[in-house]
Amino acid sequence: MPSQYYPQLDQETQILSLDATEFHHLARVKRLAKDQKILINGGNGYLAKARLMKLEKHSAALEIISTEFHEMLRPRFAIAFALLKNHHDELAVEKCTELGAQDFFPLITGRTVREEGKNTISRFEKIALAAIKQCDNPWLPKVHPVRNLETAITEIQGAGYTPVLCSEREEGLWLQDLDCGDDLCFLIGPEGGFTQEEFALLKALPGIRLSHLVTRAETAAIAISAQFQAYRNRNLQ
Repeated sequence: MPSQYYPQLDQETQILSLDATEFHHLARVKRLAKDQKILINGGNGYLAKARLMKLEKHSAALEIISTEFHEMLRPRFAIAFALLKNHHDELAVEKCTELGAQDFFPLITGRTVREEGKNTISRFEKIALAAIKQCDNPWLPKVHPVRNLETAITEIQGAGYTPVLCSEREEGLWLQDLDCGDDLCFLIGPEGGFTQEEFALLKALPGIRLSHLVTRAETAAIAISAQFQAYRNRNLQ
């Protein structure tokens, strides 16, 4: 069931009160009544079943019935993506969160057509939060600052990921050809692809194809997320 977010949730939590945003959704959107059951998502591995004890004008008190901790799936995967026009990158964040991405690294590249705005990162964070609540993903992904490609690669490696280029140039190389025992971050270029200079920077990285067809950038991010989840579930669990 769709859940409510309470980041302080842990094994010791017994009674909790939701903040303004979560309270509004519970009281005005879901319109829950006293004693109804609800799922609480900590975004930190914890999911809990709770009972609505008290619903007042500006607050809601809930009693925890049971709490379960979910280990993070290993190996992890992340998505590095160029900012896209018409906010198609927001679709990628939403769907890749639903598929279990643990980190997002937004990129500015030579062919990026959208500049970072004042609320770009906060928008991505809100979309990721809404996605974990909708699909009961107990791990809220981290959205990193927007970086240029070279800086992003350094930060990706610093976060423990092996960067992997996703490109139609990689003839005959697919996800199953990689050593998928490592945490991987898949690099998705902008519409129009990376420039020659950027490909030169990326040539030392492992690279794969995602499809026999050319995909849009947001489709590529969603496709590799689904492919990695399927491969991990079949081969590495």
